[in-house]
Amino acid sequence: PAYTMEEEEQFHFQRVVGSFVGYGRVSLGEAERTRRAASRLRPESVALLPAGSLEAKVDALLTGIRGNAAFLRTVVRNQGDFGPLNAAVLAADSGKVPERAKPREADHGKVRSTLHSLVREWTSEGAAERRQSYGPLLEELERCFPARTRRALVKVLVPGAGLGRLALEVASRGYSAQGNEFSYHMLLVSNFLLNSPQPPHSLKIYPFVDQPSNVRRAEDRCREVTLPDVSPTETLEPLVTAKTGEDPPVDFSMAAGEFLEVYADQRETWDCVLSCFFVDTAPVVLDYVDAIFRLLKPNGRWINLGPLLYHWVPSSNTDLDDLADDRYAQSIELAWDELKHAILKRGFHIERESNTTCHYTANQRSMMRTTYDCVFFTAVKKEEEQQGTTKTQH
Repeated sequence: PAYTMEEEEQFHFQRVVGSFVGYGRVSLGEAERTRRAASRLRPESVALLPAGSLEAKVDALLTGIRGNAAFLRTVVRNQGDFGPLNAAVLAADSGKVPERAKPREADHGKVRSTLHSLVREWTSEGAAERRQSYGPLLEELERCFPARTRRALVKVLVPGAGLGRLALEVASRGYSAQGNEFSYHMLLVSNFLLNSPQPPHSLKIYPFVDQPSNVRRAEDRCREVTLPDVSPTETLEPLVTAKTGEDPPVDFSMAAGEFLEVYADQRETWDCVLSCFFVDTAPVVLDYVDAIFRLLKPNGRWINLGPLLYHWVPSSNTDLDDLADDRYAQSIELAWDELKHAILKRGFHIERESNTTCHYTANQRSMMRTTYDCVFFTAVKKEEEQQGTTKTQH
């Protein structure tokens, strides 16, 4: 049957909530697989291993999976007065959901990647990775907008904000910040962390139980990681409180939805767009360039750091007519020199450009980590007079 866009959105939301609520049930299969594989080993093979190590491996997996399941249930049950979510939780618990609303493997995969993102954004273990990518962006932001007073008048947009840490770091430096995120998986967790008073290191997850390979020490895979490393509410409270004197309060918010749709009606609203591992999430990256140009005030800054790992590239053997999501058919993958040419033609001046190496949601104890050689640039939106001069020259 044909469904309305609103019905499809409800189904999608139910799948997301179902993937959170059903994490334990789905993941326990991995512990059972390990147990069965261990039971099939020959006794002489088992004798080669440390005594009791196989039983300890299964027990550690069960502890980690149950710990993650408890955390994820805490997230969905602490979303405030959100009727659709409460109904979706009840439906997921009962199992009485339409076939179209049942979580798919992609939904379960996003739960696992959200747990990895929690390490990157909200744990002490992720500090090194944040320094690699957030550090240069925040330093450049302060270089471009150095004034120490009335910083809250500087409006910074953080698209692809993930779990909200970069936007919080912007606000903690006195700027007004809005994060924008499309993923419901990310939004549920960020809403929980940013709006529930969680003391530092009060929550526990076991983020790498899904990574059985490239483990150096047996205890590394199922290790406990605590979060948040800082309290978001304690960080924000003194900043957003009404102030006296010259310094206005910081305006901090998160906007849910697809970037191009959420900001379609805005023009020359933002002083800075701060994008981290974001531009390659577009089916057509040129649409992001146009939108960012439109959103920035004249002389506004676009500060970007990230690779070009385009998200919507279809597999080579896929029939474009059979794609479930039209964004795969739209995807156009530009090299950096092509994208840079488009940015300049659109009316930006690239003030700074360099490369920097970063990890992204890497397991710091794994024997395998992907390193990205990211482009890092600051582009300035030219004043209209400068744009006109540029157009005349061409």
